[in-house]
Amino acid sequence: MKYRLLSALILLSALVTPAQDRVALESYPQQQEQQLPPEEKHLRIGIIILAQLCKTLSEVNDAQSAQAAVPIIVRLSRELHMWGQGLTHLPQRSEETMRAYEQRYLPMIEKLNSHLRVQGERLTASSYFGSQDLSTALIALYSSVQQ
Repeated sequence: MKYRLLSALILLSALVTPAQDRVALESYPQQQEQQLPPEEKHLRIGIIILAQLCKTLSEVNDAQSAQAAVPIIVRLSRELHMWGQGLTHLPQRSEETMRAYEQRYLPMIEKLNSHLRVQGERLTASSYFGSQDLSTALIALYSSVQQ
C-alpha cells in the first residue's frame, strides 16, 4: 500500500489543483505543519510540486508561454528527483499509518495525475506550440521521475 501511494504520486499525468484540495493542503497552521510526521511532510511537499507542475503546464497556450515554462519545468524536475531520493531517508511506518495517508492524500494525487495526463496530451497534440525546448524539458522530467 505504501508503494502504491508513493508511486501514484510520482506518476506523470497535470493541470491546477482544485480549490478544495488547495485548502486541504494549506489549511494547516504553521505550528501544526511542523508537528506533522516527517513522511507526511514529505508527501505533502511532493503534492505541492505536482500541483506547481500542473499549474505551469496549464498556462502553456502559445509559443511564448511554452518557452517561459521551460525553466520552471526544469526546476520542478530537479525538485521531484530530489523528492524521490528523500523517500529513502524516511522512517518506516505501520501499515495502518500508511493506509491513513493513502485515504487522506491518494484522491488528491489521483486528481493531479489525471490533470497531468490531460495537459500532456494537450501539449502533445499542439506539438508543444513549436517549442523544442518544452518537449526536451518534459522528456527530461519524465526521465527524472522514472529514476
